[in-house]
Amino acid sequence: YWQVYIAFIILLISVVLSRNSSSKLMFGSFLFILGAIAANVAFLASPAMPSRALNGALCFMILSISFVAHSAFTKFNKASIYLSVTTYAMAFLYFIPSYILYYSSIKSISKQTEIREEIIDRAKHNKQDQAIIPDYYFPPVLHAGPSLDTFNSEAMSRYYGIDLKITAPGFFDY
Repeated sequence: YWQVYIAFIILLISVVLSRNSSSKLMFGSFLFILGAIAANVAFLASPAMPSRALNGALCFMILSISFVAHSAFTKFNKASIYLSVTTYAMAFLYFIPSYILYYSSIKSISKQTEIREEIIDRAKHNKQDQAIIPDYYFPPVLHAGPSLDTFNSEAMSRYYGIDLKITAPGFFDY
């Protein structure tokens, strides 16, 4: 979530240039930055660090940015306006493609789930012992954070009441 750090730095520069720094707001921002650092340090001894583990620090950083943004938008001058517009433009231009890709990925996964369930229903209707279903194809997203879990549990066979064989991951959206 490097974009959050860039937005934070730009907004901090805006606060300094506009001379709007409120000690209470800056202290609150500092506390949330410490919270973000602590959220990541908590995983220091962990044997694995999944990307979703960074979400706690991301939440703390977003809260920290809200304090700095409030301070930046209290008084305006030319420099603070330009920097603030730059920050929001950057966030907006990054968010829109990210959201569109994520939405299309989830929509694709939903359609794939329907296809897989149709295959299972057809196999059960034909009284087959086994259903061969394709593994999910995950369309590309802007970053790995919102990707879905790829673990296929054996409990799926018990849930559907038929032995499931999952093929290798596909390289196209079926």
